[in-house]
Order: sequence, then structure tokens, then C-alpha cells
Amino acid sequence: MFSSRMIIIGAADLLILVVSILFGLITSQAGVNVFFSGYAEPSIEWSAYIIVIMGCLISMGLYNTDYMFDMREAVTRLITGFIIAFIMVSILLGLVKTGSGLNQALPPAMALSFAGLLVIRFTASHGVVSQFLKRRILILGAGVRAQRIESEVRNKRGHCGFIPVAYIPTSPDEAGVSVVNLIDDPIDLNSFCAEAGIDEIVIAADERRGTMPIDMLLECRMSGRKITAVTDFIEREAGQVELDGLYPSWLVFSRGAARNNVNRFVKRAVDIVTSSVLLFVTFPVTLFTALLIWLDDGGPVFYRQTRVGLNGRNFDVIKFRSMRNDAEKDGVARWATKDDDRVTRIGRFIRKTRIDEIPQIYNVLSGDMSFVGPRPERPSIVSDLEDKIAFFKYRHVVKPGITGWAQVNYPYGASIEDAREKLKYDLYYVKNESIFLDFLILMETVRVVFWPDGAR
Repeated sequence: MFSSRMIIIGAADLLILVVSILFGLITSQAGVNVFFSGYAEPSIEWSAYIIVIMGCLISMGLYNTDYMFDMREAVTRLITGFIIAFIMVSILLGLVKTGSGLNQALPPAMALSFAGLLVIRFTASHGVVSQFLKRRILILGAGVRAQRIESEVRNKRGHCGFIPVAYIPTSPDEAGVSVVNLIDDPIDLNSFCAEAGIDEIVIAADERRGTMPIDMLLECRMSGRKITAVTDFIEREAGQVELDGLYPSWLVFSRGAARNNVNRFVKRAVDIVTSSVLLFVTFPVTLFTALLIWLDDGGPVFYRQTRVGLNGRNFDVIKFRSMRNDAEKDGVARWATKDDDRVTRIGRFIRKTRIDEIPQIYNVLSGDMSFVGPRPERPSIVSDLEDKIAFFKYRHVVKPGITGWAQVNYPYGASIEDAREKLKYDLYYVKNESIFLDFLILMETVRVVFWPDGAR
């Protein structure tokens, strides 16, 4: 879930934030003597400042490998995140009586924080530093499975956290990789890895039986090099489960499949408390939206639709109606498409802003859904997808959610292939479900709301 590069960048960001606070306190007070006489002690306001900034960095997607080192995206998202952070910190300082001097220190601290975080990303994405942060991997295999690694490099446009140094074919039939860095099977694999600076060996052979140099791999492992199966490698790097070659035993041995009662209790408690608060807070928006929908065409405000939930049980999801009353007059379930002509004028706005999802908070409170989980689909669509996509039914071993890992990583789907791609992310969530992952998904959801590429 977390690469070493993300951890290094995160640690550097924390250091910048601490230094920026110290800088702000020094420049905003009577001088260095005043600073060291009483403002060097940590305070709750300092901690709140750091938590808010880090939260905004996460929610703006600045630890997402697609955006982490794209400088145009970094500047845009940093500016947006810092505007939000400045407002939140200012409100916080206005509500509490501070003795830390952070009120006066906030402007210079924010300025240095912004500059420092931008410099970190610029430095990390260029030259020697970029190469140092990336792991050097050797791929054992050059066929279809190895091609998946090659496509990951292309999809990330150089923003991935690894460098594929070379591919070693394990049989004459493997010819799937189109890159030029193919090498013959080395006589001494461990020596080759030492000379090439290999950090990790990825096993991506299409056929393992009789093709794996076990003795050489064991020697590499004993020398401290990591050996990883391609399915585990793709799961770690892409945040999704590779469906090709997946076996039912995957779920048996997965960490998230054994539901921890404590985590389940905490998640349900958070759902109840949060949904109760949000229903109260969003009541004015709910009332105003309902009025607009009714004035638009005089039809019903809410829309109920049967969806498949936990363990395949059906329930009725509640949403603001965003389509015409006769959107499915023939009774046939259809996916929403881009620029769907069934969507009303008000419906188009509330879909783009996710306001149409607000009534689903009641589904969370009632226990049919959670805030985080795979998006629930309609029974007829689920039945069709289970026939066409292996392992689709396993996404129902957890409660469906208003947002999920697939929603923050993949655009809105309207085809069988889209459903298959989103299943890779849903199964990743099933395998790695945790309170911490839920928190990260909620933070990433803020990014999706600000950049609604997938809204329909």
C-alpha cells in the first residue's frame, strides 16, 4: 500500500512543516531571544497545523503516484490544498485561545511550507534523486505476465516507483515484452544482481514448472534481495489485484478476508456517529436540493433503486432523482453513460457535485451500507457480471459503500471491461480492508470531488 518512496517523501514533508513553524515563530516575534524564551515548546496548535496540512496533501492526491511528481498537477493541487488548509487553521485558531504564537506565525509558516513542499517534489522528480528513490527491479520472465509490468511503466508515464532494469526470458516461447532490455539467462544471477544494483526480483514467468532457477533465487534471497511474485508486485504498485491467474485460494489466505470483530465494531460505530452528524449538517442542502428538483419537473425528489449488498442481499438505495421519470420506462437496467440524455438539468449539477449521493447517508445509518466499500450494483447487472467476470461475487463479502477504492482510482464505468477493471480495485480493498485504508480512501474522495473526472 505504501512504497518506500511515499514514506521518504512524507517524512521530508513533515520535516518541512516543522521547520516552517519554527521559521514562522522566529520571524513573527521580537527576535530569536523571544523565540527561545517561550515559543519553542510544542503545542496542540502546532500539531493541528501539521495534521491539517498533511490531510490536505493526502486529499489533494499529492501522495498518489499519478500526481506526486507531475509538476503542473503538483502546483495546482498544492495551491488548492493550501487555500483549504489556511481557512481550516484560521478557523481553528479563532476558536481556541492559543499561547503558541501560531497566529502571527501562520502566514510566514504557510509560505515556507508551500515553497518547501514544492521544492521537495521538484527535486524528487528530477535527476539523481529520482533515480535514487526508485527501486531497481529484475523481471524473471518476458511473456504475458511480464508485459503487465511493462504496461504499468507506460501507464504511469515514468511516475512509477521502480526501474525495470532487465527482463530474463525463462523459456523460448516468452516473447511478449517489447522493450529492448532483454538479457540471456545469466550463469550467476546473484553476481549479475550485485553488478546491476538490483533491489528486487519479480517472478513473472508464464510457466513456473521446471523454469525457475530455485538455487540461484535462494542465493539472491540469502544475499538480502527481495523476491516477489508478479501478482503481489502489481497489487503493491498499482493498488489492484491482478485477475489473470488468480485462484480461489487467494481469498482464503488474504489478510482482510478474516473480518476482525474489533475493526468491524469500530467501523460501524464511526458510520453511525458520522452519518448522524452529516444528516444534521447537510439538512439545509437536502432541503434546497429537494426544492430545486421538484421545481424542475414536478416529479418525485428521491429515487429508490434495488442494489446488491453484503453477502448478496438486496436493499433499496436512496438518492436524489437526477434523471427523468421515464428514464427506464421499459424496465431494463442500463449503465449511465457520458452526457446521458436522461439526466435532467438539476440532475447534471448534483451528479457533478456528488450532492445526489447525500440521501445514501441514511443507508449508512440503517446499516445497509458503509461510507467506504465497493459501490453497490443492481441485481440484473450483478447477475450478468458474475457470469462474465470471474471472482465478481467476492466483492460482496464486505458492505457496499458511498465511496471506495475503485471510485478514487478509476473513472466511472459503463461497460463490462470497466467493471472488470474496477473489480481489481474492489478485490484489493477486500483483501486489505482496514480502518486506516478507509481513512485514506475518504481523504482521496475529497480529491475526486475537487477533480470530478469520473462523475456522471
